[in-house]
Amino acid sequence: MSHKIQTACLIVIVLLGCLVITEGMSLRGAGAEPRCRCIATENRRIGKLIARVELFAPSPHCKDTEIIATLKDSGKEICLDPSAPWVKKVIANILSR
Repeated sequence: MSHKIQTACLIVIVLLGCLVITEGMSLRGAGAEPRCRCIATENRRIGKLIARVELFAPSPHCKDTEIIATLKDSGKEICLDPSAPWVKKVIANILSR
């Protein structure tokens, strides 16, 4: 191979590598998820088991409002159904504080 072709191939490989790295970092580095966090939601009453609740507003990557509860004993995160009456009460209590 000639020196010019080798140099051109090396430049293309480096540019492709940079593109792959920056594309992978663009969303995750900004703290954004490229999709919804919640696949399924829980609508059973588990209020007494909850240690912490996080609310995530709709975004370009997820049209849904997501409510994620962390359980006291296990630390497991569970997605709550925002339309469940008991969840609405929990959210109202949090927002009134």
